[in-house]
Amino acid sequence: MQFGAHYLPTYIPALDGPEPEFYRRMFEQMELLDQVGFHQVWVTEHHFHEYGGTIPDPATFLSVVASRTTRIRLGIAIVVLPLHNPLEVAESYAMVDVISGGRLNFGVGRGTPIELEHVGIGYEDSVLRLREGTEIIRQGWSGEALDFNGKLFNYKGVRLLPKPVQRPHPPVWVAASRSDDTYRWAGEQGFHLLTLPYMYEPEVLRNAIDHYWKALVQAGHDPSTREVLGKFHIYVADSERQAVAEAGPYLHNYWTVADAQHPGRTAARRLQAAEQIARGNVIAGDPQCCIDLIRRWRDALGLTIVSGTFYFGGMPQEMALRNIRRFAAEVMPAFAEAEAIVP
Repeated sequence: MQFGAHYLPTYIPALDGPEPEFYRRMFEQMELLDQVGFHQVWVTEHHFHEYGGTIPDPATFLSVVASRTTRIRLGIAIVVLPLHNPLEVAESYAMVDVISGGRLNFGVGRGTPIELEHVGIGYEDSVLRLREGTEIIRQGWSGEALDFNGKLFNYKGVRLLPKPVQRPHPPVWVAASRSDDTYRWAGEQGFHLLTLPYMYEPEVLRNAIDHYWKALVQAGHDPSTREVLGKFHIYVADSERQAVAEAGPYLHNYWTVADAQHPGRTAARRLQAAEQIARGNVIAGDPQCCIDLIRRWRDALGLTIVSGTFYFGGMPQEMALRNIRRFAAEVMPAFAEAEAIVP
């Protein structure tokens, strides 16, 4: 199993400081992730709101991270592809791959109805924009010149520069949520899968992931070479009670900012840290508890990667750094040891 870290930042100025300080904190954390052995770090594109909107241009952000790290893979989870011209996206993220020496993981998704509405794009059009845009990027990265004739986009003999370092192109990932068609499409195309397990009952999500695996096989792709990532909030403490006491206020802050995008929604959906931790939707507690929860989710869903949000809701910097260090030192080795003894 591999481990990553996810950044969908909920910016709280009173706690996170001015934007330059907020960025400095995240860059420092990502340098630490690189040093202590995490496999991947992911950032998310959002717009027009403190829920993720402080990283509206992840390619720029990841280029800075590339200059401060040496080995960790750099992921975008996801490009809100319907918002963009796919040629520009291909050029920007090819630069990230070049600057990083071939460390880009490229994720795509539809985004939120609110974001698309703000720029005058109907959510019903987002599936076609996503699928045509992804194919344009894949072809543009792989070939000398792009010829594409679709319902929305038409290009003839377009050369995209630079070409990414990874050939034929960086790994492509798809964010899948409630639509079985998205899982099937990701499998048919041979892409990797990004999921949010805490949003579903495990058996519901497992059924959707099974659609993905089945489509992979039917399309002739090797399932053993594909990854399924699950993203969680994670906090390592000495006990579950301590995790609730220390991380609970910052989880509440995170949920409050997330829900503020939806004026009709009850503040924070009455989510309580203790309840979410007890249910395992937040991976938190002592190291062995975190290990057991990861194994439970891995076995229930077939996850190959767990990616944690270790910094959330205005958490102090030293608390976030300690959380990352403890996870790397006290949780990750349990999985490395288990893999080492498999014949």
